[in-house]
Amino acid sequence: MSTGTRVEVATLLGLGLAEPLARLWMAMTAMPGAGATDLAEQLGIEETEVRRYLDVLADRALVRVSQQTPGLLVPITAEAALAQLLRQQEQELAEQQRRFQEKRDQITRTVTADLDAGGGVGDPAQRVEHVIGADAIHSRFEQLAYSTTQSIDSLLPVTGLSEQSLADAWPLDTELLRRGVKVRTMYLEAVRNDLPLLTYVRNLQAAGAQIRTSPTLPQRLCISDRRIAVVPLKPGIRGYGVAVISAPGVIASLLELFEAVWHHAAPLDVGNPVDTATGLSDTERSLLTLLAGGTTDETAAKKLGVSLRTVRRIMADLMQRLEASSRFEAGIKAAKKGWL
Repeated sequence: MSTGTRVEVATLLGLGLAEPLARLWMAMTAMPGAGATDLAEQLGIEETEVRRYLDVLADRALVRVSQQTPGLLVPITAEAALAQLLRQQEQELAEQQRRFQEKRDQITRTVTADLDAGGGVGDPAQRVEHVIGADAIHSRFEQLAYSTTQSIDSLLPVTGLSEQSLADAWPLDTELLRRGVKVRTMYLEAVRNDLPLLTYVRNLQAAGAQIRTSPTLPQRLCISDRRIAVVPLKPGIRGYGVAVISAPGVIASLLELFEAVWHHAAPLDVGNPVDTATGLSDTERSLLTLLAGGTTDETAAKKLGVSLRTVRRIMADLMQRLEASSRFEAGIKAAKKGWL
């Protein structure tokens, strides 16, 4: 390529481009002026497939019509392609976050309405049980764990758990795994900075649980056998109480929320992945997005599960990399670089 920027198929895949599209785009850059017939021969696929993939690349603005040869599609430059893919990925993430928030608001409204209406009376399938107090909540989780037969799916945006809390949780978790229950759990990326919790999570993974991490998580959630869920009545406020829900409509929404977050989370052993196009880790990108949206340092620290000092250290490092003398200037430069 004339730009001098080297792009690998793995980079395009990492930015969300499907493999057939990535390989076609790479072939087009390696064979300037090639038509659909030549590209099909080079890739070993049907010409009709090439034309279909070209339509998709055009929809994603990764190819354009040649100004020199009418009707010929040519790839945009490597720099433009990376920036375009990154923007599209950020837009998808923003849309995903918007849907997460909508679902959380919908679930909160449903739970509140059921409680206000005296949930628990009438059809058991629609019951919402309100559990208050640490001992009562732990007992309810015990009952749930020993009655689960197929799966437990959990979002746990927590760090700094006490040794006693971890010791109380271990028998429940291992009992589930011993009985062959499929356990999928997501933690914050910040779990890697919490040695006791990280040790617990690694032991849990070694025992057979599937573990993933994300810079942020929408709320605490536990779903048993895809039919009973436990959610906080006031997300972000510990000790307020939990709701145990069995209403099918709410469960369906919570499962959709879990699967969406799980799909975008990273396996525990991957670490805090770094975007090859920008050099940003997931945590750094999430922090930039939070602060650009007006979130305070203190709130950002809570959402990321890290200390206020860590937030300020990460931000100072980003300002240095951006050669910015203020956060305002850093925001402008980050936006120009396509980091936001």
